[in-house]
Amino acid sequence: MNTTKEETIFSVLSADGTRIGCAVEGSGPPLVMIHGTGDTYKGFRRLKEFLTPHFTLYMMDRRGRGISDDEDDYSLQREYEDVAAVIDGIGGPVNVFAHSFGAMCALDGALLAHDLRRMICYEPSLNRSPGDPKREATIDEMRRLIALGDRDAVVATHLRGIINTSDEVIAKQRGLTEAWAARMAMAHTMPRELHALRDHKFEPERYSPIPVPVRFLLGGNSTGRGPENAKRLVAAIPGAELVVLDGQGHFGYLSAPELVASKITEFLTK
Repeated sequence: MNTTKEETIFSVLSADGTRIGCAVEGSGPPLVMIHGTGDTYKGFRRLKEFLTPHFTLYMMDRRGRGISDDEDDYSLQREYEDVAAVIDGIGGPVNVFAHSFGAMCALDGALLAHDLRRMICYEPSLNRSPGDPKREATIDEMRRLIALGDRDAVVATHLRGIINTSDEVIAKQRGLTEAWAARMAMAHTMPRELHALRDHKFEPERYSPIPVPVRFLLGGNSTGRGPENAKRLVAAIPGAELVVLDGQGHFGYLSAPELVASKITEFLTK
């Protein structure tokens, strides 16, 4: 481990030899936190203050971002292996909180890991409509903007075209200068993840062997396939439960961090 004034960096080698890093803060049982496509571990800045009194947070940067390395050979399977490597590298029992694309990686990682205790998934990005013209056009536009070097526009285009985020919310997120800068730094990784999801088939029954308690969080104002995904997953995974966050959307951990933290803490301290 390498120590700085503000945080400790924990790292493991994934199955393909890629170094995956986690920023570590807090005290108590280990809680791995996994971000979505348009973010880094710094996206948990608001949430972590409500969790560090209860847990030792291992805030993971997925491959290609910040404190983690990358390889040219990208696949969703590599992402799943990264999650399992972090969980088992810490040593169990380990809890997990994951958001969006990261929640999808956590679900598949749970099938590979050995030291998982409990898991909370906030709106996993699993079910996509193949050939959706708007989505395909958005991915193509993001690639064009990457080629032009306009990383700010890439991040905004992702939020607007993929997440269906309003311009008002985008403006607020852009105002969080440190987090926005971190997003721009990893903007080149976003189109490849979205592209990989084109061929991903959502099969809820695939996750029925997950051997630990799972809670799904769903924003009450969320649109798209999030509600459908959550209901099908709860039906497929024995003992899984669904909690709806009234008044929240896909980024409830940013808009209502204390609320989300309370749902995490109550479930993981059972």
